[in-house]
Amino acid sequence: MSPNLIVKRPTAPPENSGENKFNPFQPEMPRIPGVSDGSRHATQGLNNSSDNRLPQILAIAAVVLLIIAAAFWWSRNKLRASSNASMNPEIPEQTLPAPTASFPSPIQSVHEGPSVAGTVEELSKPWAAKKFTFVKPITHENIDAMVMRLPNGELWAFSLQAPYGNCKLEYVTNLAALASTYRFRAIHPMVVNPCDSTVFDPLKVGTIDGSTWARGQIVQGGSLRPPFAIDVKVHGRSIVAEGIE
Repeated sequence: MSPNLIVKRPTAPPENSGENKFNPFQPEMPRIPGVSDGSRHATQGLNNSSDNRLPQILAIAAVVLLIIAAAFWWSRNKLRASSNASMNPEIPEQTLPAPTASFPSPIQSVHEGPSVAGTVEELSKPWAAKKFTFVKPITHENIDAMVMRLPNGELWAFSLQAPYGNCKLEYVTNLAALASTYRFRAIHPMVVNPCDSTVFDPLKVGTIDGSTWARGQIVQGGSLRPPFAIDVKVHGRSIVAEGIE
């Protein structure tokens, strides 16, 4: 061999990092005529990208379904609340009608139910008295009556029609008239029967036939019994007559 002869060593082919590498976990793509290696690698990259985006798509779909379910639940509850409100509407407080008294005015006569005899203000002082009309609940008969305030604060109401007679009883506060007309000396007002000069004492309680107690005991005269008592009670500021013996 000639000393001037230069022997060239064969050089190794350049390494291609993207080709001709064996991957034991990935099968080799079959070679298809007319399809280059670059196209095959691009397709493989697209498949890998789709596989990576699949969990994201599923997560977004789950969030959308959750939002739809929440919107359906909210709209269903709102519809139910609207239905209940339409069935049971609330009445504003300012539209409620003002309460009306259950008893008639003292200046009016009634034909049914209790009769209003007066007010607490009208009978606030001892020996204050007021006439009124009592209407019997069943017969609707009008009866002249009177209610007075006694010194102990008690109310006494009675019929002005004399028991077993046609005379009208009178309430006398003039003590001099009692002494001159009825020959009876008193220290407080009395109820009298002008027909037979009977005097009834509002502060005394007597018996009728020895069994029934009644106010207005007879202190002078020949009447058979005290005036017919009327039951009165205070309702609010009104004095109401509810029954008669």
